[in-house]
Amino acid sequence: MKSFLLPILLLVFAALSGCSPKTPKAAAANAQQGSASAQKMWNWDAYPMMNRMRIGNMPCQLQPKSTIAVQSPLSGILRVYVESPQTNLTAGFMWAEFEPEIFAAEEKSIEEARVKLDEREKLQDEIELPRQKLQMTKQLEEARRQVDLLRLVSTNAYFSNAMFTLGTNGASIYRPDTLQKSEVELSLLDKSMNYLETTNLIALGTDLAGLRSEWERRKLEFERRQMQARFKMPFAGRLTMSIPLTEGVNEYPVNNAQELGVIRDLSSIRLRLPLANASWMSIPGEKLTAIVRLPNGEPLEAKFSFQKIERIQNREEAAYYFQFPDSKATVAARMIGTDVSCELWVVMDQPVRIVPKLVLILQNPEVFKNRSWAMGVAEAFPGARLILEGQTDLGIAPGLDLKLSSAR
Repeated sequence: MKSFLLPILLLVFAALSGCSPKTPKAAAANAQQGSASAQKMWNWDAYPMMNRMRIGNMPCQLQPKSTIAVQSPLSGILRVYVESPQTNLTAGFMWAEFEPEIFAAEEKSIEEARVKLDEREKLQDEIELPRQKLQMTKQLEEARRQVDLLRLVSTNAYFSNAMFTLGTNGASIYRPDTLQKSEVELSLLDKSMNYLETTNLIALGTDLAGLRSEWERRKLEFERRQMQARFKMPFAGRLTMSIPLTEGVNEYPVNNAQELGVIRDLSSIRLRLPLANASWMSIPGEKLTAIVRLPNGEPLEAKFSFQKIERIQNREEAAYYFQFPDSKATVAARMIGTDVSCELWVVMDQPVRIVPKLVLILQNPEVFKNRSWAMGVAEAFPGARLILEGQTDLGIAPGLDLKLSSAR
């Protein structure tokens, strides 16, 4: 057996020894020849000119138009008016409230106080105020007659001597300061009449305007507390309850600041896409489009809406937001909360040839080793320029070198 294998082994060693090792110069020359040969085999026509390029496929988030987390401002028993943990509701629908019986009783008390206050105001306006004005008008007229009489007496010598002549007991009928006192009394009555007409019985101690203001303050305070105790849909949307609901139970004890539910406006859906590559930030937003693939493969396209710098876990993050058409909002809403990846596309300012990075590396690995893509493209294809670098592809504007641009 050994004699049989020995000749075969000798032949193998002889063949291997016949292949003499190449010198470094020869190896470099062969590599260069291989590179040149590879370049000559390159065909640009395999990559037609395109005006649109996919930058990459990256994770994103689908978000509703608005999201409101509802927390309890009170502690107590909450009555819930929905049976499903997640349901779509119309705007203004009241889905829960605190202690409805207590608030109903207080609301009834406030309404009764309003009725009584209205009755008092009506009694004042129709009876008390006219009676007080009539009485004060009579007093004012009497005071005016008294002042007119005293002025007539004081300006007529005959009547003055007669009126101020001492009587049998040594006292005058009218004192010299009687006119002055009557004028003061007339002035006070006139001011009281004006005050009564402008203040409506406040001068007499009946301040219904103050009572009305106090009632309105009480009513506003009640409405504020009732608004805190009632939870209504601010818009038509989806309510997701945070409280574990039990069939047949509609009252639940809750604590202050406890989360009760989350309200989402699904009338429009937007896509949030963080951009980690700084070179992509220079692309104008209006040239970008995000595409999400539905489970059936159908593309769902979203147009650029706005850019925002957000603080995420003590670091700042640049995010682009895209808006889906309202007609596709219902379809897009089904993917909220799921792991979604989207394709980011850009409309180019000039036509480019989209070439996979892997193809370039396989075509000429030495040129693209430890170099930037722009430098590698410039060396591998003289005259060509790198326009945009994507995750897996490059957008290249080739030069006019026919030898390198196509091989016939």
